[in-house]
Amino acid sequence: MNGLAAKIFGTFFFCSIYLFYYKGGDTIAYFESSMAMANLFYQSPTKYLEVMTSAPSIEIRSLFTDKTGYPYSYLFYDSHTFMVIKLTSVMTILTSKSYFLTSLLISSISYYGVWKLFLTFRQYAPAIEGKLAWAILYFPSPLFWAGGVSKDTYTFMGTALFVYCAHQFFILKKRKVLIIVLLLMSSWLILSIKPYIFMVLFPGGLLWIFYDKLERIRSPFVSFVLFPLMIAVISFVSYFVLSSLGSSMDRFSFDKALETAAVTNNDLKQDYYGGSSFDIGDFDGSPAGAARLFLPAVNAGLFRPFFIVEGRSPVLLLAGLENAFLLFFTIYVLYKIKPKNFFGIISKNPILLFCVIYSVLFAFMIGLTTSNFGALVRFKIPLLPFYVSALFLIYYISGQKDRRLVLEDKDS
Repeated sequence: MNGLAAKIFGTFFFCSIYLFYYKGGDTIAYFESSMAMANLFYQSPTKYLEVMTSAPSIEIRSLFTDKTGYPYSYLFYDSHTFMVIKLTSVMTILTSKSYFLTSLLISSISYYGVWKLFLTFRQYAPAIEGKLAWAILYFPSPLFWAGGVSKDTYTFMGTALFVYCAHQFFILKKRKVLIIVLLLMSSWLILSIKPYIFMVLFPGGLLWIFYDKLERIRSPFVSFVLFPLMIAVISFVSYFVLSSLGSSMDRFSFDKALETAAVTNNDLKQDYYGGSSFDIGDFDGSPAGAARLFLPAVNAGLFRPFFIVEGRSPVLLLAGLENAFLLFFTIYVLYKIKPKNFFGIISKNPILLFCVIYSVLFAFMIGLTTSNFGALVRFKIPLLPFYVSALFLIYYISGQKDRRLVLEDKDS
């Protein structure tokens, strides 16, 4: 209940900032577009269902009238943002077109996934339950940015649910129908709104699952022999699945990802984003260019904007304060347990390996493709609970005898 209360407070703060400080923004545009959908539902439920089950097109847009209002064009004609409008319209109808109530309802539903993620991590270290709760339930950026009517609220819930269900199904082997449904639903939710999250989450999840099986093998020699095979299988399966999803991922498809990254990187540097841009170097869309910018991109994805130095607005100053904590906490953990032990602990614990690999690769991806601080602080939300939880768990386990997390198999 405390976590839900914090979620509701974060949502109320998010809505208030956009209504009274920014006086607009995408969240308002999403809601006003969903109001047009709600009006269409009241006028003709049949036409509403047709819109809900169709891709954006001129023909579908013609179903709207001056009486219903029209969704914003820049949101309507992008299938990913249009999905946000569709999902939000259901909540808008249920709340009689109230912006605050719609935001609170979406946020409260999304909390289910966040809570399940917390229960997953708590099973590994109930002794530091409070710290894990702070990392997953109370961390400032997810509370603020993943609240209300936005892409981030839906995809944050989808990411959390995906990890919870993968853990239940593959690690705990609790293969219930509900778990399978939620796993498929969370995958669909991510792919429908922010496919690039799935491009990191899916191979990271495979690594976690396979490495967990490998760690259970008692023979070091067998493990050593099987490790290269495991990497090859993960690479092949990831490439096959992500390539197969190419049509649904559009510009985020496997063969277009680097080109999209280069275009996005250049676009977000432009002056019309309010002068909060930064530059890690020019990216030409090639694998060599991506490798050259790996460290600057990871640094940007995890720790920028830097506190005070790069905070040009109240929101960025708060983000900078949070990043200062992330940077100093990372340095503190590395200093206290030494880098050798740090990586040794990770190598013995599959869930920590997943958290660190996923966080670093995700930070690299958003750091490479994002040259605007305003966008960066939102895009990094899906990595934060995993990165902060991993730091707490690594520090905690460094004081244990065998330096392995012991899973308490309780029904969560």
